Amino acid sequence: MVMITATSILGNIYRDPSLKEKFHQIPGEVVKVSRIESQRVRMRKSSDKGTDIAITLPPGSKLRHGDVVLLSDDKMIIVELEPENVAVVQIKENIHKDDLIEVPVRIGHTIGNLHRPIKLEGNRIYFPIQTEGELDMFRKLFGHMNEHLEIKGSKMVFEPEEGMDVHEH
Repeated sequence: MVMITATSILGNIYRDPSLKEKFHQIPGEVVKVSRIESQRVRMRKSSDKGTDIAITLPPGSKLRHGDVVLLSDDKMIIVELEPENVAVVQIKENIHKDDLIEVPVRIGHTIGNLHRPIKLEGNRIYFPIQTEGELDMFRKLFGHMNEHLEIKGSKMVFEPEEGMDVHEH
């Protein structure tokens, strides 16, 4: 079997409707990577159809969910990030105007001190966790603010906000 080498990101099927259409017409192949792997610029993987692919990207590149790494007349290979466990912290509507600054700042400070990347969506903050037990740890860390928060676990493809993908410990 011949190994294919991909040296650049050619687009993204979730940002370019014509690529998405082509992906379903060919049909495309998928290479699954973890979020941590997506930050690497060199890796070797196999697609869901068995294609052996070496991905060698320019320094500073980062793979995103739906990135196209190979495109020819008869083959398209995209990257899919694997879903991971996340904590979802939702600020409840019961928050008093006196707490509008304190609650989000303390949440951000706590998560930041633990060097977790975040994703913001409305009044929800998402960040990766290793185990469900971490949810109890965050409930304790948020302490007196818990009356204003709903904290639960979920599993999703997690992509941090641009500029908020800090290193993790």
